[in-house]
Amino acid sequence: MDSHLNSLLHDVKTNYNSANTYALKATYYPYRNINHTIRIRDGVIYVRLSDKIKQAPDEIISAAGKILFDKLFRVQTDKDISQSYHKYVNQYLLPKIETVKKQLSDAYTAQGKFFNLEEIFKIVNHTYFDPLLRMPAIGWSLNKSYRRLGFYDHERNLIVISQIFDSRKVPQIILEYIMYHEMLHIVFPTKMVNGRRKIHSDEFNQRELLFDDYEKAKKWLARKLWRIRF
Repeated sequence: MDSHLNSLLHDVKTNYNSANTYALKATYYPYRNINHTIRIRDGVIYVRLSDKIKQAPDEIISAAGKILFDKLFRVQTDKDISQSYHKYVNQYLLPKIETVKKQLSDAYTAQGKFFNLEEIFKIVNHTYFDPLLRMPAIGWSLNKSYRRLGFYDHERNLIVISQIFDSRKVPQIILEYIMYHEMLHIVFPTKMVNGRRKIHSDEFNQRELLFDDYEKAKKWLARKLWRIRF
């Protein structure tokens, strides 16, 4: 627990009568982006601020806390406080994060030994999306993954496919199916439902069934995926 952070946010907390009966625990947390959270549990207000804001001036950290407390107690945030906070974030923090994201995205390459993922994307885009989706960064995974077959990173606009599928043993239709699945994540982003992240919405699942060889692809993955290991 960071004593200086708790001191700053305790001063913020005193401005809310509804908060007086609660204790406060505030920490920095290594979120991937500049995210902050606040919640009440067992008589304690828990605040997590992104560690990326740790070196910001005290007034900016306090502003972040004020925005969170306003949200918690449904108070409209003062316009000047909000603008001051977002101006600092946009000027000093976001450029650094975007640079790191670009470096990470550039580590992935689409051309494999047997398949080029950009070509797979174009085929799927033309067949199922008319072709309306802009191509994100695309690449093979940096390591062989047998559990995470692919993923779409919304923050970096990046599709990654496990390199285990870059094999002569794999029919192209399997890659098209996996690519199609990840492209659907672009169309149907993750949503918060009742406080929980819902990765695959009902609409997502219904759309996935429209893949021409859906059953064939699912059966192949269920029966033959293990063979790729050998």
